[in-house]
Amino acid sequence: MKEFRAALIKLFEPWERRQIRWLSPGMHEQRTRVLGALGMMHPLYERMEACGTMDEGRCNIVTCGVPLCPRCFMRRRGMETGRALKQAFAGVPNDQLAFLTLLLPPTLDLGSVDGSIAVTKRRIRNMVAYRRAQDPRWNAVQLTGWWEMDRDDFGDLPGFGRNKRIAMEALGWPLFAPRDDSTVWRPHLHGIVALGRVSREEFAEALRTTGHGAPYQVDLQAFDAHRTVVKNIKSVIRYALKFRIETDFKANGSASVDVGGDVVARSWWSNKDIRSYSEWLMSRRGGFERIRFVVRSC
Repeated sequence: MKEFRAALIKLFEPWERRQIRWLSPGMHEQRTRVLGALGMMHPLYERMEACGTMDEGRCNIVTCGVPLCPRCFMRRRGMETGRALKQAFAGVPNDQLAFLTLLLPPTLDLGSVDGSIAVTKRRIRNMVAYRRAQDPRWNAVQLTGWWEMDRDDFGDLPGFGRNKRIAMEALGWPLFAPRDDSTVWRPHLHGIVALGRVSREEFAEALRTTGHGAPYQVDLQAFDAHRTVVKNIKSVIRYALKFRIETDFKANGSASVDVGGDVVARSWWSNKDIRSYSEWLMSRRGGFERIRFVVRSC
């Protein structure tokens, strides 16, 4: 079935493929799940329901811009990949690039995440500015990242793996919650760092000394030297913009369809959490630009 779908895709022109008019079974299931969680009376429902249809002139495809919409986040991946390869990291070799994951404090209140993100962005920008004033090597340092959200139940902490449990306790896992199944939100940043002549260890240590010193809070991995820069950047962006709303997808692997092309059982977030996350993503400067964070080189 996968080979058949791949053969069909080859029949389309490149501009037709970029439109992503048709979704795979797994992506279609996620779209259906988000629409079901929002409900027909939600302001985002009609907007997302129309995504993928053609406009009145039958010339352009209608898109909704909702980050949890599979069609829109796959289109955004392509846009971000183009930005990274042609602009931000053009000509930067593998050995000067790294994949950053930065954990933020977990919280029961999704509304408090904006404040935590604002503090973190300010710290990173101030850290880079200070280092540039002291050392010209930092002038070439740049970062492009995207904020992502995971969630757990309050009562899940004892069952975490060793490293995750240590990290969550150090970052301030809530001491009390109304119920064991109360949602704890775990914001974090995934990004690509161009290091220039700054070492990976030096950059990571600079982050740790500016308010991000909890165990396992900063993870800066070198790019795979056995893969091309293009493949590494594509892989990071695909991972950072995955928008998975399942509780166990990391444990079960990232595949959402089996080898025959049929959708496998998936453990979705609750309607309330999907709705809350959708509304948070679309609030203020809503959409994909809300989760994008950039520190440019001098």
